[in-house]
Amino acid sequence: MKCVIVLFLFLSCSWAFALAQDSSSVFRHGKLGNGLTYYIRHTGTQPGCADFYLIQNVGSLMEEEEQNGLAHVLEHMAFHATESFPDGVPAFLKRNGIALFNAKTGYDETVYNIKNVPTASSGLLDSCVLVLRDWSGFLTLKPEDMDQERKVIREERRTRMTVSKRVQKMSDPYMYNGSKYATHDIIGSVDVVQNFTPEKLKEYYKDFYRPDLQAVVILGDIDVIEMEAEVKRLFNPIPKRKNPKTRVVYGIEDNDEPLYAKLIDKEIPNNSVMLVKRIRKETESTLEAMSRERLLRDFYNRIMRGALAEYLQVGDSYILNAGVGVFNMQRNYDGLNIALTSLPGKEKEALQQLLDQMEYVHRLGFTDEVLKPAFESYRREVKASMNQENNIPNDVFLQIYKDHFLLGKPLCSVDEKLAALSGVLDTLSAKTFQAWISKWDDGKNWVFLMQGSDSTYTFPSVAEIKGMIAQSRSLEMEEKQVELQVMDGNTELVDFEIQGGRVVKERKLKDLDAEEWVLNNGAKVYYKYTDGDRGTFNLLAGSVGGRSLLAAEDLPSADALSALVLESGLYKYDMQTLKYLMKDRTVNMNVSLDERAESISVSAVLKDADFAFQLFYLAMEHPRFDRIVFDRFVTVGQMTQSNARRTMNDTIREVLGAIRRVESPRLWKKDSVYYAAMEYDRMIRIYQDRFRDASDFVFYLVGDIKREEAQELVAKYIGALPSIYRKEKAVDYNYNRLGNITEDVEVDMPDEKYMVSIEFQNTLKTRPIDEVCMHVLKLYFQYSLQDKIRGEQGAAYGVQVLGGTTTSPHCLQELFIRFATSLDKGPQMRALVHEQVREFLEKGLSEEAVEDFVLAIKKEKKAADDAVYNTIAFWTENLQFYNKTGKRMDSPYYFESFIDRIKAKDVLSFARKFFGSAQCVDLVIKSRK
Repeated sequence: MKCVIVLFLFLSCSWAFALAQDSSSVFRHGKLGNGLTYYIRHTGTQPGCADFYLIQNVGSLMEEEEQNGLAHVLEHMAFHATESFPDGVPAFLKRNGIALFNAKTGYDETVYNIKNVPTASSGLLDSCVLVLRDWSGFLTLKPEDMDQERKVIREERRTRMTVSKRVQKMSDPYMYNGSKYATHDIIGSVDVVQNFTPEKLKEYYKDFYRPDLQAVVILGDIDVIEMEAEVKRLFNPIPKRKNPKTRVVYGIEDNDEPLYAKLIDKEIPNNSVMLVKRIRKETESTLEAMSRERLLRDFYNRIMRGALAEYLQVGDSYILNAGVGVFNMQRNYDGLNIALTSLPGKEKEALQQLLDQMEYVHRLGFTDEVLKPAFESYRREVKASMNQENNIPNDVFLQIYKDHFLLGKPLCSVDEKLAALSGVLDTLSAKTFQAWISKWDDGKNWVFLMQGSDSTYTFPSVAEIKGMIAQSRSLEMEEKQVELQVMDGNTELVDFEIQGGRVVKERKLKDLDAEEWVLNNGAKVYYKYTDGDRGTFNLLAGSVGGRSLLAAEDLPSADALSALVLESGLYKYDMQTLKYLMKDRTVNMNVSLDERAESISVSAVLKDADFAFQLFYLAMEHPRFDRIVFDRFVTVGQMTQSNARRTMNDTIREVLGAIRRVESPRLWKKDSVYYAAMEYDRMIRIYQDRFRDASDFVFYLVGDIKREEAQELVAKYIGALPSIYRKEKAVDYNYNRLGNITEDVEVDMPDEKYMVSIEFQNTLKTRPIDEVCMHVLKLYFQYSLQDKIRGEQGAAYGVQVLGGTTTSPHCLQELFIRFATSLDKGPQMRALVHEQVREFLEKGLSEEAVEDFVLAIKKEKKAADDAVYNTIAFWTENLQFYNKTGKRMDSPYYFESFIDRIKAKDVLSFARKFFGSAQCVDLVIKSRK
């Protein structure tokens, strides 16, 4: 449960800022004579790595009718031949162990990226700048590559035409009132993409891929002065475009009356109602204006979200799920979004309740008494965030620079922005929010969207919805201030005496620079100090057993436990009271009951350490399962299942389940019988059984918390937990069928899809060298199948190859190959996968290829290690691994001791053992002819 606003999330979602005041060795920003803009910044969150971006201020809206889809085609073409990389940019990047590169086309912009580039080699960094330069205007654009991408985009369209995409296509004409946002969707027209001429694509490319519409962004562990010099060297020679084509900014016409649509698709699982109010954004030309609008929007969303959660928790409504908030719709437009799903057949009643509650919050929820403590909490977060630039992720800076380049938002330093935020807070009040909300009441630009699977279903009409809005606004409400909680933020959660314990045994773990403590109640605690995540810590308690130790008839109640354990609050505090007590604290908690284990974790900033341990203690000892919350959960589940409409996905899940799994009373179908089997008292007994034995848990305390304070808190709170001194083991249930399985499943699925899933699984006893060989196999099949199925055949948008090995709780090796193609090409592509496996087992790899893959694995591992080393997550996982194996997971034994000795024969030998005895599950889901 997140209890306060994390400041950098506000910043990343809301405001453009940059380090205009930074020293020149940290940040460089400028504009070349040809119009190209650049932002180059040294960041500290990914040591040894850098990210490269080319931002293009052009998207699908710039297309003429006969070009509909060509912006997206150009994005694809950027990964074929370029002037400096005739065999394609991907080939170059892969040779250098760089696996993260992509591009995305939008309505108004296109962004290319290369991520996690090792910075040890200046030559590699310079080459990545050269890639950006080639993408900016030096694509080769061969006709044969265009023909290849026509096929790929056809398959991309087929793959992405899910129910949500179909509903979006139906809604766009209403959301965007028939504007170009509705007529030029990003993937484009089928006719244009399949039939455009090379000249037409080159015409669009020449018109819009030019320096004045482009920005280069480089972020990471770099020398910014050297990078700036390289950007200038490569981009300065590009001539400024003479008489450039105008870059038009498109708008959306107002609609005086609501636009209404029923969006019907047989795969929509539940009826829903969505009301959208389109709001034209005001120009934010100053730092203060920009900050003001963002603060208003984000505080509005936060307060509305909390108020609706409190209303729904009471349970006396027809609403199942609801949300109200202001969101970014498109460039220059926000939207007020009101959405709900209701109890079956109660859409009208639920919508009226939601509108009434929304009106209540608008009138009485934004009071100075409510806003003042929220502002003070935020102001403290602002103060704590000063001088923290090195902790800001690269993605946040990317958004900052995009907003400055694309939208012209002010450019300033972080601390200037934070100071502006504090200043703007002083100008906000209840009257400010009331005036801001009142701007939405002009009656224009409403869109009413009804979603469902039955075109004959009676949804609320336009007239009825307008009447509901009018009724809610005419309600008489007592004009009084909302009563504040009587408790203050210093309230002790544990307001009773507890008998703490003591540490009776200590052991130094020299290899980990950590300690193991044993308490007098039998609890074992691993403690590790690390300041990698400065000022924060995490406490994790884990025990084996989980659901596997429960009887089959108890499993529905156990699932209810997992869903509700944090929904009812703790001890004597309901959820809303608990949230109030935590409003000024940075604390997260998670409780999990999995198949083989149960766990509780809590993370917090150091100043909230005692509060976090109190929270942890109450979760272990005093959960608060609210009967009203439980009864509503069961009732809603039963009603939903009783009225549920079977969709294609339901059919697929049921058929695949029957194919893959044996029958077992432990495999409950999520139907009305399942919910009827949930019992409140049984749920509580299960929780008490699974979570009230400290001696059966292992505790991991990791972070920026000093030993003395850590041991004091551990003794006081973990030492107070009771123990019954049992040791448990999880029970192994094998639900999967044995032997090879080959099945074709036909379903009523549009677009003539043929979805392939080929899975190889084995249970060999492996060595660390075998695990790396498995990684080589995964990379090989990823590249080879991508090249053949997408590259040579154009038969799929992409091929996903997943794989790896595990040794706990059992030895398991897996290789999954998945892709979607067309009915006519499906059988051939499916057979091609098996042909590739057979060919590999006959020929193996060359030594040169193995060296390339090993190099890629080494670079990938180094980048991953650099990113996480010394973090709380890293050391928590390392301590868990040590508890199971007695070794560090980053010991040279598991990688460095053999990685440079891996040969082609090692990979082939492992592959033959793996595939030779692996179970193969070869499944196809295809459209019914």
